[in-house]
Amino acid sequence: MALTAVAGCAQPVGNAAGDATLPITALASQGQCGGLSRPAVRWIADAGEWREVYAQINRQWLNPSPPPVVDFPRAGVLLIAMGQQSTAGYGLRLADDVAALRAGVLTIRVDWREPPPGRRQAQVMTSPCLLVTVPAVDFTWIRVVDREGRARLEGKR
Repeated sequence: MALTAVAGCAQPVGNAAGDATLPITALASQGQCGGLSRPAVRWIADAGEWREVYAQINRQWLNPSPPPVVDFPRAGVLLIAMGQQSTAGYGLRLADDVAALRAGVLTIRVDWREPPPGRRQAQVMTSPCLLVTVPAVDFTWIRVVDREGRARLEGKR
């Protein structure tokens, strides 16, 4: 699991209409995220909630590391989960190091990996998730799209 501390000093680049490009950072991309059996997108806005969520998704490890440091007054964490899958070959990774903010909608592009149809895969339960830091700006809706621009997940902030 790749971990990165967040400095929180990056600023959004935008225009007067409120549209912006926001720098984002992947904190972790995991194939086994505990307690995430359904696809979901969730905004985490404070340190207490962050510790709880991080402990939940890492509960299967004997000695989980502490959660990465996030400057919550200046940033939040976006949890993106594929839900439980019955075979290997599924995964999530950031496609870009920026997110788009337009008309109150935060859009994040991800590599949404699924096994090719008809190919044999190991029969193993997985639950891929991705944790991303995003500057704490005003938005009301979250949209996760794949590289082709297809909406994969949506939800309220």
